[in-house]
Amino acid sequence: MLINNWYVLALSDDVTKEPVGVHALGQDFVLFRDRQNRVRCLSDVCVHKGGSLCRGKVVDGTVECPYHGWRYDGAGTCVEIPSLGPDGRIPTRARVDSYPTDERWGWIWAFLGDLSEDERPPLPDFFPEYASADGEWRFLRGKARFDCNWVRAIENGVDRTHAVWVHTDFGNPERTVASPYEVIEDEHSLYVKGSSKPLNKRGKWREVIPDDRDERANEVRIYVPAPCIRIQMHMQPPKSMIILTAYTPISDSETQLTFIHARNFLLDESYDEDTLNRVQFVIGEDAVILNQLKPARVPPALADELLLESDKHGVMFRKRIKAREALGEAIDARATTNADDYVRVIPSPPRRDNPKRWVLRPVLMREPPPSRDE
Repeated sequence: MLINNWYVLALSDDVTKEPVGVHALGQDFVLFRDRQNRVRCLSDVCVHKGGSLCRGKVVDGTVECPYHGWRYDGAGTCVEIPSLGPDGRIPTRARVDSYPTDERWGWIWAFLGDLSEDERPPLPDFFPEYASADGEWRFLRGKARFDCNWVRAIENGVDRTHAVWVHTDFGNPERTVASPYEVIEDEHSLYVKGSSKPLNKRGKWREVIPDDRDERANEVRIYVPAPCIRIQMHMQPPKSMIILTAYTPISDSETQLTFIHARNFLLDESYDEDTLNRVQFVIGEDAVILNQLKPARVPPALADELLLESDKHGVMFRKRIKAREALGEAIDARATTNADDYVRVIPSPPRRDNPKRWVLRPVLMREPPPSRDE
């Protein structure tokens, strides 16, 4: 699990008037809205006696600990300690880690790490259809969970050869041989364009998508510093479908999948249930496989699995992750979990300015293993 990434922690509709607890990267966070209705993300541990802030309430744009009433603002600073009285001096270390947030596409993103605003990578901007839809697209959202490492889940999302074996709705048994393909790289993403011969559609989609259509063009992009995938399927131009999936590590062996399904055909609400059932059915087929992978985590080296040319997209993503691990940005989940005497938290940007004025200790980081891939 990497720090200094953007992660989807919740849907915008999930965070309203009360604080919401979220577990990600093996840590607990609290989300709440301040007076300006901006979503704030803090470590969910009161520095007084370890109270869970998400079990408290939002008061005047702050989150109030349910144990002794300490209140924290959106920057993580304690602004009220009732037991000190109105004239009491609040200690400078009465603060919790606060993480940058952004709301985009109906998702709440948080930057879980300590990079400054100038250093941190941008959020992806590869979903222009959402901002300019004007009724031309229909959007559905949802969540799912996989019992596997987040890198495993993302590699599955771009795997080009598993559909014929796993997905009965669109995997074509006549196309078992993988076609050559090129991966186009830029600073933050990996892009592939290809085509496939789809199966005949079933259910309500057959009303507008004929059986005798040409090969379907597909575009797939992985965005690395905000782990998500955009898949666009050109069903029968101009009819198109986009699936945006974000992957958030819950722990080293559990992954939260958050998705948006967008379509520019069959726009009436009456088609939503059928469409959502299709998406959830496909995710369920993936879960049957992913939940039984061994090991649940990605092996330390590429040589620990027999990977093929058809795995190139996922392999290139895995190499990007290994490069980040080599920079010391991977959490040592086992060591952090076993350090039961201390609460460990993801370091936030303010720690760089005052690294000693904190009560809670940062998570332990993992040393990169020796490479067998040279």
